[in-house]
Amino acid sequence: MAEIEHVDILIVGTGPSGTSTALHLVKQNPAWAKRIIMVDKAVHPREKLCGGGVTHLGQNILARLGLPFEPQNFEVREVRLVYRDKSYSFYGNPVFRVVRRDEFDHWLVKTAESLGVRIRQGEAVKQVTPHPDYIEVTTDKATFHAKVLVAADGSRSFIRRALKWDDGPEPAPRVARLLEVLTPEDAHTQPEFKNGVAIFDFSRMTDGLQGYYWDFPSYVKGQPHMNRGVFDSRAVPSRPKAPLKEILRDALRQRQRRLEDYQLKGHPIHWWSSKARFAMPRVLLVGDAAGVDPLFGEGISFALGYGEVAAAAIADAFARQDFSFATYKARLRKHPLFFQLRIRTRLARFAYLLQYPWLVRLGWQVARWVIRFTRWRNPEYVPAESPRLLLTDLVQTSGD
Repeated sequence: MAEIEHVDILIVGTGPSGTSTALHLVKQNPAWAKRIIMVDKAVHPREKLCGGGVTHLGQNILARLGLPFEPQNFEVREVRLVYRDKSYSFYGNPVFRVVRRDEFDHWLVKTAESLGVRIRQGEAVKQVTPHPDYIEVTTDKATFHAKVLVAADGSRSFIRRALKWDDGPEPAPRVARLLEVLTPEDAHTQPEFKNGVAIFDFSRMTDGLQGYYWDFPSYVKGQPHMNRGVFDSRAVPSRPKAPLKEILRDALRQRQRRLEDYQLKGHPIHWWSSKARFAMPRVLLVGDAAGVDPLFGEGISFALGYGEVAAAAIADAFARQDFSFATYKARLRKHPLFFQLRIRTRLARFAYLLQYPWLVRLGWQVARWVIRFTRWRNPEYVPAESPRLLLTDLVQTSGD
């Protein structure tokens, strides 16, 4: 039997939400670094399916952590929203940045390691057992007794399943779907690269798709690629599932590409829900394991935000020696970032209910009118941290 290792905080998952939790604790007090262990079944840098958009919401969190934005990224200066023969744009300098998750996550992990956080990679969790005074977590290499367990292990969270999280009275989380391909491009001729444009195409909304097709310029190992994919929110689960593969194939055909020429990848996304359970005694959910944006599928910025809230809840729990985390949900709901997430959830339920072309066109015209009265009409607008988040910021998004 493996020797038991006692630890104050065990974080399972080394994506943005788990690493953000560690970084925010260490920022509060560097002594936290020696009280944290992070484990992940993967080894960085590891591939991660994601549109890779980081809006100013996420950049502001990194800035508050004192981290300059180091990973290679593509600055999107124009976001073009399309519905059939109609389109309009909003602008920023940049509107958001497109990163590759293998590089972005590896950077965050190396930053945490440089601050003294212990990170164990290539170590899969096999069992989770709650006890009154600790959580026992067994991996394929060790057994941990943790005073606090942070589940940052993604949409297919093992911890969530092991603890039978969704067997309670709370409604089961809704799940959105993503498909994605990467297509090598010539940055000198591809207009999206030349002009710094990201495209969100909602044309298939009235054909059963409860979401959009996207085109994001990005760099893969320094080489220009278009990140192309389809997001289906499943806002109305009673409707038939849209044929995502066919929709993606048609979109690529319109761009003189063949789906069969590229590696196709897909994964689910848990919706945020204000009615969901985010904690149990000694256990917190963060990031995709807890739920993210169902309107556009934005994940990275909210993952970083979860870390900010979770770190404050953990520090308070140790200060008061109360590990019930009874107030964690309230902390999330009060945070400006998650207030915005609640609004996006309502908007998703409304926007993707629309299935009649005339109604979608009407909504399109209203949205276009709204944009004209926001800061995003100005191509020179530089998003900056603000003490409050405006509803007009809702249009900023990524494809994660």
